[in-house]
Amino acid sequence: MNRVVYRTEYYAVEENGQKEIVVIDRIPDSAAVVAVHQGCLLLVCQHREAVNEITWELPGGTVKPGEERTLAVRRELEEEAGVQCKDLSYMGSAYPMASLANRNVYFYFTDDLKVSGSRESNQEDDEDVRAVWVPLRDVYRRIKEGGRMDAMVGHGLLLSKLHGFLAID
Repeated sequence: MNRVVYRTEYYAVEENGQKEIVVIDRIPDSAAVVAVHQGCLLLVCQHREAVNEITWELPGGTVKPGEERTLAVRRELEEEAGVQCKDLSYMGSAYPMASLANRNVYFYFTDDLKVSGSRESNQEDDEDVRAVWVPLRDVYRRIKEGGRMDAMVGHGLLLSKLHGFLAID
């Protein structure tokens, strides 16, 4: 049995009795969306301290307590990219880093998009996010060549192919 050394709302640091310290991420679940329009994938770029780089990520974020996952996806699309969507298709879920976190990410697909206006006015105070439309062929090439981006992009694209939403050439 692990002994808790330190705990916050989202993290626990535990000793496991084997001369190791275990950090457990207890951040709430997230939802992400593969949003495609005219052959381009919507990605958000933001600086991430953990890797000290600008990352390419699927739009998405934390599902607030009691919030429907589809509402979280719609909220994040609006906040991060100034985009609205009508139809969302659930594709599956995954643990992005099961060795470190219990967070589950739920993946959705949409190609039913409407640009709604300026995203900057909708961002939360702690966000500095830039939305970009990247041709799918460029995203596929970057993944194939080992270009770094958030792993959920690849997982979301694979789910999109498996569900018949996208063809990956």
